[in-house]
Amino acid sequence: MPTRSIGKSLRLRRILRRGRAVVVAMDHGNAAGAVRGLERPAELVRQLASAGADAILVTPGVLEQVCEHVGDLAILLRIDGCVSSLGGGPMRLYVDVEQAVSLGADAVVVNATLGADFESDELEKVGSIASESRCWGMPLVAEMLSQGMMANHMDMSGQGGDILPPDIDDDVTLACRMGAELGSDVIKTRYSGSVRGFRKSIDACGVPVLVAGGPRRGPGLDGTLETVSEVMDAGASGVIFGRQIWQYADPAAAVAAVAGLVHAE
Repeated sequence: MPTRSIGKSLRLRRILRRGRAVVVAMDHGNAAGAVRGLERPAELVRQLASAGADAILVTPGVLEQVCEHVGDLAILLRIDGCVSSLGGGPMRLYVDVEQAVSLGADAVVVNATLGADFESDELEKVGSIASESRCWGMPLVAEMLSQGMMANHMDMSGQGGDILPPDIDDDVTLACRMGAELGSDVIKTRYSGSVRGFRKSIDACGVPVLVAGGPRRGPGLDGTLETVSEVMDAGASGVIFGRQIWQYADPAAAVAAVAGLVHAE
């Protein structure tokens, strides 16, 4: 008997081509509104579809805008939100897995922030969606972060921000393992900055880990490519980058360079 449903296996194969993936995240407006670099999502997707990306991460509203331009890109669908940069509280579901199936998604994505006041609500959400996803053969990508990451993670300016705290390895390991324990098929989390520490986090997880980009590291690509090289050395299955790609002057060139490292033989 297979350990994963046929539906999940087929959808994951579309995302993790050759076991690895370059996903471009475009869901930032879900909380931050108008973000520099995402003004024309359809035009951006047209560039990404022919430049080496494997998938995009979008909200239902943006998917409706770009669906004619996705080509062979797999679709990761953000199904939680309802929290703006002016507010606070847990990210709540506004789409269910059945609706994601009807929209043609290859995976659903939800968030949980460890250490937040609403931690239990968001972890319960991850577990509930994992259960629902099993019924529909839909992979679940859980974006597992910690409160210690958030000041850095939510910098949308494109100028970079404070580096992650030096003790973040423990947060990453806890987040990855809890996401796997709750039934996630793939974990999205931040790179701790230490190849050795991140390798331990991945080894403790048991499911593929895709690395979130966070704010850009300077105006060029060097910092982005350094991160990609390090996380792949640590055993990551790829990246889910947003600002690192579309806040670069040439997004197509950025995604092509990242894909060259992720899919290097």
